Amino acid sequence: MMKLKKTILAISMLSAVWGGFFFLAPAPVASAYGGGTQAERYPQTVTAAQFSQYASEKLEAAIEDAGETRRHEVVLARGVQDMHAPAGSLICQVDVPKAVHYTGTTPVHVSVYVNGTFYRRAILYYRVKVYDTVLVAARDLKPDETIGEADVKTAEIAVDDAATPYLHKAEEIAGRVPARFLSAGKPLTESVLQNALVIEASAPVTLLSDYNGIQVTAEGIALQRGRVGDHIRVKNARSGKMLLGTVVDAHTVKVGS
Repeated sequence: MMKLKKTILAISMLSAVWGGFFFLAPAPVASAYGGGTQAERYPQTVTAAQFSQYASEKLEAAIEDAGETRRHEVVLARGVQDMHAPAGSLICQVDVPKAVHYTGTTPVHVSVYVNGTFYRRAILYYRVKVYDTVLVAARDLKPDETIGEADVKTAEIAVDDAATPYLHKAEEIAGRVPARFLSAGKPLTESVLQNALVIEASAPVTLLSDYNGIQVTAEGIALQRGRVGDHIRVKNARSGKMLLGTVVDAHTVKVGS
C-alpha cells in the first residue's frame, strides 16, 4: 500500500510560494462582520480551479510516491463548485485516502480550515490512466500452442492494475505457451502463459534422487503429462514402485524430498 501523505496548502489571491506551501494575505474583514449580505458573511472564496489544482498536484505526488514511473494521465472526472468561507486564516489540507485506481475513479479530499478550525470538505474524483509498452499477441493464440517471436509484438496499452506483471521482452516467452485462448492484441502477462508440456504420459524418464548427499538415478516411466515445475506421478521401471516427483526437464523427474 502506498504511503499516504497530507499536504497543507494555504489559499491566497497573492500566490507567494515557499517549500510547497501557498501563503496568502487574509481577506480583509468587513467593518460590519457578520452582516446580512453573503459577501459580508463569507468574504473569502476557494475557487473550483484552486481545488482542482491542489487536488491534482497531491494526486500526482501520490502516484510518484507509489513508485509509478510509466506515462500517465490524470483527468478530473467530477469537480466541485466554488466554496465561500468566512474571514480568517484559510488553509486547505489535501489527501488521497485510498490507493490510486487505474480503473474507475480515485477520490481526493480537500479539507478547508478557517483559523485552524475545520470548516468544510470538498471531494474531487479523478481518472488515472497509466500506459505501458508491453508484449501483445500478434495473432490469435490457442492454448498450449508453441509460440515464438513472430507471434508477439510490442504495443502501448492502458494498464489495468499497478501490480499486473506484464511481459516486455520476447525472451520472456521462451519455453512457454498460452494457458488459455488469447485473441490478437491481448497483453501477455505471467498469468496468461504457462510452461510448455515437456513430458507425456507413458514417456520414459530418468528418476533423480538424493541419497546422503549423493545423486542417484534410475529408469522410470511418467504416469502423467507434465510441465517444468509440475508434480507428477511416476513409476520406477525396475521395482514398479509408484512415486511423486517434480519435472526438471523433458527427460528428468526429481523424486524424494
